[in-house]
Amino acid sequence: MGSSGFGLGFIGCGGYSRQLAQAAMRSEELRIAACYDPVPEAAERFSADFSTVRCGSVEELAAMNAVDGVVIVSPNNAHRPNAEAAAAAGKHVFVDKPIANTIADARAIIAACRAAGVTLAVGHNGRRMPGHRKMKRMIEEGAVGRPVTVEANFSHSGGLGLTPAQWRFYRDECPGLPLMQLGIHFADTAQYLLGDVEEVCSFMSRIATPAEGEDATVSILRFVGGVPGYLGSNYASPSVYYINIYGTEGNLYCEGGAQLQYRPKTSHERQDVPIEPVDTQREELEEFARAARGEGAPEVDGEAGLKALAVVRAALASHERRQAVRIAEVLEKEL
Repeated sequence: MGSSGFGLGFIGCGGYSRQLAQAAMRSEELRIAACYDPVPEAAERFSADFSTVRCGSVEELAAMNAVDGVVIVSPNNAHRPNAEAAAAAGKHVFVDKPIANTIADARAIIAACRAAGVTLAVGHNGRRMPGHRKMKRMIEEGAVGRPVTVEANFSHSGGLGLTPAQWRFYRDECPGLPLMQLGIHFADTAQYLLGDVEEVCSFMSRIATPAEGEDATVSILRFVGGVPGYLGSNYASPSVYYINIYGTEGNLYCEGGAQLQYRPKTSHERQDVPIEPVDTQREELEEFARAARGEGAPEVDGEAGLKALAVVRAALASHERRQAVRIAEVLEKEL
C-alpha cells in the first residue's frame, strides 16, 4: 500500500464509477491510482477529473504497483473476467452489485479471489443506509415483535431512455433489467434484515421501455421460517425507494434509506425516528481497504453477493416457468 493511502484502480469509468471515485476522494484512507475503460473518451474524462493514470487495458492497470485493489464498475457480464484478471495479479477486488449476471460467474469470481488469497467485497451499499441500520437494531430489540411480512420497491424511469448503444438494452447482457440493476439492492437489504430467502415467485412484463428485457417486475419472496415479502422493481416510473417491515408489535417504514418511521401497536400514529447521516459509499470502500490490510472482513463478501443474485436468478426462472422456484434449486442447477 502506498504511503498516501490504499490505491484504487477503477475498471469502468461511467456514471456510478464517478460517484464511487468521489467517495474515495472524501477519504483520507484512499487514493485513486488508475483507471481503465474500453471507451477511451470515458477513461479520458475520468483521468482528467480525478487526476489519475489512464491505462490501456485491465491487465496494465492490474500490473501497477500503485494499485492495491480494483473497483469494478463495468457492465455486469464483464465482472468475471475483470475480477479474475485482478485476482491473478494479486489485487484485491471490490465489485459493484450485482456480483455477476449468473451464479456460475459469481462462483468463479469467489473462487478466483479465494485461490489468489485476495479480499473480495461486493458493493451492496443499500444495507448501510442509516435508516436500514436503525431498522436492523430496532428489529433485534423487539420493536416490531415477530416480523410478519416485508415489502420493498426500488424503481425509477431510467429505462425509458435506453438505446441499443447501451449494454443494459440487451436481455442477455442485463437479464431481469430493473430487478438485476435496482431491485437486487433490496434482495440484499431484506436478507440483511430478516435472514435468507428460501423461495421466489415472480411476474415480469415489458410495458414502457424500448429495451429488449422486461421493465416491470413483481416478486413474492418466502424467507426461511415462513415470512412472506414483496419486492417490486421497474425501470419506467418516477423514482421509488422504500422498505417497510410489519410485525406483531409494530411497523417500520423507511423511505429513501434515511426517513424512518415507527408505529407501535399501541398507537394509531407513525413516529419519526431520528437518524444520523452516513456516507455509505465511502464506508464500504474504506472497509474494503481495511479488509485488504487484514483488519477484519468485508461485511458484504462474495457469498452475500451470491445470495442477492440468487433471488434475481430464482425470479427469472419463476417468470419463465410460471411457478415458484426455490433458491436451493437455483444454486444447485446454475453451475
